Amino acid sequence: MTGDVVCNASPVIFLAKIRRLDLLDIYSLHSPAQVDNEILRGIKRKIEDARLIKEYLRQRNIVPLKTSLLTDLPNFLGAGEKAVISLAVKEKIERVLIDESKARTVARFKGLKPKGTLGILWDSYKTEKLDRKTLEELSLELIGKGYRIKEDLFIEFLKKIRTLD
Repeated sequence: MTGDVVCNASPVIFLAKIRRLDLLDIYSLHSPAQVDNEILRGIKRKIEDARLIKEYLRQRNIVPLKTSLLTDLPNFLGAGEKAVISLAVKEKIERVLIDESKARTVARFKGLKPKGTLGILWDSYKTEKLDRKTLEELSLELIGKGYRIKEDLFIEFLKKIRTLD
């Protein structure tokens, strides 16, 4: 276990798309109710990824936490992103799993340490849950499933993988 994190919907959605929610097992997950609501909306729309996420969270006994939102967060953040940052600040949980770059910037400004879906893959490699080859394959699969990242950042990530082992 690599410690407590507050998780936004995007990383779990992308891990569900590549059928690797198990990579979240290395964290002690906390999820605000607003993120759970996003997942429930997906279930109502019969989205398979949402069902997988809900089942995974149930198996891990992760109960969504109600949290009031910090009032000084910018309006360009979504409800889930605001809730993740608010919960992390209020509970003094330093790390957040969040993909959107503007939300990550706000999280850093609030003294948090954001990590995205690729960071989860990297942590999984560092904890020996993934080997180098699988790390590279899953990274490419994410892109194929619609994961968006600046091309130069992704190329640097792939180059870093190639230097491993």
